Amino acid sequence: MNYHIQVFAGLAELMGRPMITVPADQETMTVNALKDLLSKYFPEAAAQLKGAFVARNQAYAAPEDLVSIHDEIAIIPPVSGG
Repeated sequence: MNYHIQVFAGLAELMGRPMITVPADQETMTVNALKDLLSKYFPEAAAQLKGAFVARNQAYAAPEDLVSIHDEIAIIPPVSGG
């Protein structure tokens, strides 16, 4: 099973592309588990992933919410500005 995930801004740069695919043994997992999985595949992005927001089917998901391989998933790093 594979999760297909859109990544934005600095995360896309760290991961080398705006769309990533990661294999997983589970069809569903929590948002936190997904971020942990991504940190294993992309250790250079681990720090940014901790503070990133996850959207599931175009709505923000809480850390304990479940995501599925069938969901549209996006990861958005925190944005700062002045």
